[in-house]
Amino acid sequence: MEQYMEHMVKKQTTMGDRAIRAVCIILLILMAVGGWFVNPLLWFGAVIFFVVYRYVVYPNTDLEYEYLYVDRSLTVDKIMAKEKRKTIATYELDRVELLAPANSSRLAEYRDKDLKTVGFWSLDTSDDHVPYAMIYEGGLKVLLDLPKDFVKIIQNNAPRKVFFD
Repeated sequence: MEQYMEHMVKKQTTMGDRAIRAVCIILLILMAVGGWFVNPLLWFGAVIFFVVYRYVVYPNTDLEYEYLYVDRSLTVDKIMAKEKRKTIATYELDRVELLAPANSSRLAEYRDKDLKTVGFWSLDTSDDHVPYAMIYEGGLKVLLDLPKDFVKIIQNNAPRKVFFD
């Protein structure tokens, strides 16, 4: 029987993202004004800079993550500016060592290990919100924003690897 579930999470816009956007817009305005008063070639630079901002900077500062669980496989997609979708990673349940809340005591044995950490979560740091940490093949720690029902489906397929505490 095929099991399927999907969940989408909007990544919070950080102060760094806002600063990058603000600096780009200020530079764009300065280039446009400079093109008007100083040198018409700056208009050409402003157009090129706008294209770079529109298709590179803005999409990478407006992100959503979609988690898709199908047949013992968890796929993470990145959706940029609600326009472009890119599959970032696929994790097979057979290779997952542990899935538990990031503040769980079950992760204690992995705290001293040198794990590469990747985060595909909303960056919500409120007190009642805790992302799930997935230890994958011993060398990778993945942070995910999974709802309880999503984790429950994964737990049904791997009860000794998935915990809620």
